[in-house]
Amino acid sequence: MAIHRRQFLSYLATLAALSALPRCARAAITSRIAAQFGVLPTPENIHRVISAGPPTDQLLLALVPEKLLGFSSLNLGKSSLFADKLRKLPHLGRLSGRGSTLSLETLMALEPDIIIDSGNVDETYRSLAKRVSTQTGVPYVLIDGSLKDSPTQLRQTGALLGVTEKAETLALIAEQYLSDATLFASTLKIRPRFYLARGAKGLQTGSTGSIHTEAIELLGFENVADIAGFTGLTDVSPEQLLMWNPEVIITQDENAYQQIRQDSIWKNIQAVKNNKVLLFKGLPFGWLDGPPGINRLMGMRRLQSHFDHRIAEQATQDLQNYFAYFYHTSLSAEQCQLLMRSS
Repeated sequence: MAIHRRQFLSYLATLAALSALPRCARAAITSRIAAQFGVLPTPENIHRVISAGPPTDQLLLALVPEKLLGFSSLNLGKSSLFADKLRKLPHLGRLSGRGSTLSLETLMALEPDIIIDSGNVDETYRSLAKRVSTQTGVPYVLIDGSLKDSPTQLRQTGALLGVTEKAETLALIAEQYLSDATLFASTLKIRPRFYLARGAKGLQTGSTGSIHTEAIELLGFENVADIAGFTGLTDVSPEQLLMWNPEVIITQDENAYQQIRQDSIWKNIQAVKNNKVLLFKGLPFGWLDGPPGINRLMGMRRLQSHFDHRIAEQATQDLQNYFAYFYHTSLSAEQCQLLMRSS
């Protein structure tokens, strides 16, 4: 679907208004570059970039698809939603996370100028980055930050790669979405209690404060899986689910969705009885998680539109604009409506 001129101008006006705000009122200026190994090239000398993991696939796809040698995990080849040039980008394998699948020999043969990884950086990621850079001679940069840090991540990665203007545009959109989410959360008189159903049976979830549920929690929703001293993924028993009794269930797995709607162990849960089970599908990656990258901005916005009448009417336009700016793709009317129905 083409972006109509009036819609486009309206969107640019919003971005201009945001850019006029003092920087302290926009994004935190704290550096998100957590570590770097090797001698970094100047931005004008970076032409070949390697993504080390799934969240970085999303970051570099938005900022520098023309410099990206391929994806660590993402495979757009079978998705008709994306422009042909993006669908042709190869799947190379990942350097970071559980089980590296990109060998150092293959990495060196690709002759990258830089390797970038992003997400929650810990000592394991630092150690891996240092080792890879030392063994290959390729500079390696780790960019830290959660979803709320997306604007700063975009700006600083954009500056690193020589696409400052594009990064600023994307950062302003991210700030608009995050600002609207914060405003929506502040207006909630009662915080909806939610459960994120992961896995084919829906019996895995992210606890409060985890990267897996961050996009939902930023909207002010209360995670029923509030486990003291733990932020990560956890398995859940049917008995525990009944005790939590969430008001809203959210899943990205169609098998889990069918299980929740049909299996008797779920029937007495409030969300199921009140038909408040939401399925987010239709993309070759997750809307709200999987990966926990900047793709969650779009998922957060889409989820908000289900509950916030102030942005519900512009949900289709938001989806169009996100694809245009972050995925460099113009959605047809049919594609846009299909995605809307799938979420």
